Amino acid sequence: MQVETSARHEERRYSVTEHYLDGPLGPTRYWASTPVQGLPVVFIHGYGALIDHWRKIVRSVAREHTFYALDLYGFGYSARPEGQPSKVRWAEQIAHFVQNVVGGPAVIVGHSMGGVAATEFTRRFPELTRALILVNSSGMQLYERPLTPTDQVLLSLIGAPVIGETVAGIFGNEWGVRQSLLASYHRKEAVTPELVETFSGPLRRFGANSYLAVTRSSVRFGIDMQPGEYNGPTLLIWGAEDRSIPPSDAEAIKQRILPQAEIAILPDTGHCPFDETPELFTDALLPWLAKLG
Repeated sequence: MQVETSARHEERRYSVTEHYLDGPLGPTRYWASTPVQGLPVVFIHGYGALIDHWRKIVRSVAREHTFYALDLYGFGYSARPEGQPSKVRWAEQIAHFVQNVVGGPAVIVGHSMGGVAATEFTRRFPELTRALILVNSSGMQLYERPLTPTDQVLLSLIGAPVIGETVAGIFGNEWGVRQSLLASYHRKEAVTPELVETFSGPLRRFGANSYLAVTRSSVRFGIDMQPGEYNGPTLLIWGAEDRSIPPSDAEAIKQRILPQAEIAILPDTGHCPFDETPELFTDALLPWLAKLG
């Protein structure tokens, strides 16, 4: 069942509305544009984020293609299922969405941790994938930069009862959200009070436990795709100034698992190019989509 809410963005040529899709593990919040035109493009957010992070590019995409975006389980305003979060759970959530809302193969765009979810979806459901686009995707760190002893100690502390919850309480608020965004963004001026408020909303409603659960499981969120599992069209869009997941990870993805991938490196841009430099991002994205036909 789909329930339309009041969120709405309008222009002469398109509209985008918010809905909820019931699923086996609870409702998935999503946005969808009308009219249906061009290619169906599904956007998957990163860790701690939500649909609204794509807001600056909605207009450009929806003018030419059908824009979809969803909140992954545990984030935004989608369900908080019981049990351990996993990329398989997210892949199945995306598949349920594509089957029941899109109705056929889609272009899948995954940012940061959403790139891991998108890649897992593609390897498990290639028949539902029209093309794959990864944006500053995580998933290669364990291969390129193995955990240091300090990293292992920090993860052990976060995993410990009480200590992890205490850390989540310290950072699971507007102050923590702002610090996290500032650390990810090269263009600090893009971290506006409105952006911080948007990211903080789910934390106020649901708390930080689902985010903590993902952090505790982070060592299991590598990209498992093997060479040849997916041979379809692939684009890697990366901010040149991303300090947490550098452009060398894009090269690693191409060399290790997706040799057919094209790479677009965006200058003066950090971890979130669609929000920091949206014009550069759509200049890389839209011509490439046009070539898919």
